Amino acid sequence: MLVLGINTVADVCEAALVDRARVVAHVCEPMTQGHDARLAPVVEQVMREAGVEFAKLDRVAVIVGPGSFTGVRVGVSFARAMALALDIPAVGVSSLEALDTLPQAGRVLGALAAKRRPPLRSWWVQRLVDGRGTEAPGEAEEGGVLELAASVDSVCGQAEGLPDLRAPVLAGVPSAIAAAQFAARMPGENLPPARPIYVREPDAAPMKPVRA
Repeated sequence: MLVLGINTVADVCEAALVDRARVVAHVCEPMTQGHDARLAPVVEQVMREAGVEFAKLDRVAVIVGPGSFTGVRVGVSFARAMALALDIPAVGVSSLEALDTLPQAGRVLGALAAKRRPPLRSWWVQRLVDGRGTEAPGEAEEGGVLELAASVDSVCGQAEGLPDLRAPVLAGVPSAIAAAQFAARMPGENLPPARPIYVREPDAAPMKPVRA
């Protein structure tokens, strides 16, 4: 099972090729913008380093958010186009399901920083069981995260600055490797679609009309 994983939801442009759980090739470039220009070359580099033809791919996995609004659109559009051209499934993996340290057993709360400026702080959150989300991701402020964390075995992601967390915390970030491995584990029926998860409207302000 050869799966190409794509991650453009954070401050990286990343692609990885896995053969089931084994990592065959991996390229990650730090960046805050310009994912649209770099994603194709990064994917091409991964396949070249792996020595694998695109026609050999079984699936394409893409992190569908929540995260950067533009990054989500870039990654999902690219993965869908590639899957259509190769006639293979495009698998959508949430940012919390794609955490690189996510335990594959037990009840876990995935948490990633959303709003980072105090006092306006919030986290993207998703409850997961055995490595897969049991509900759609959402957004919660500090009190909501603490309430959700009270019913899980551990918290994974970015929980720094949260007081009174009683569950163990594993630091982690979304990863193209983890996304590809997630997709490789999925049975062939009812694969999660490559559909963007935005949770809330983009932070960008609309343009003001220009006065003559």
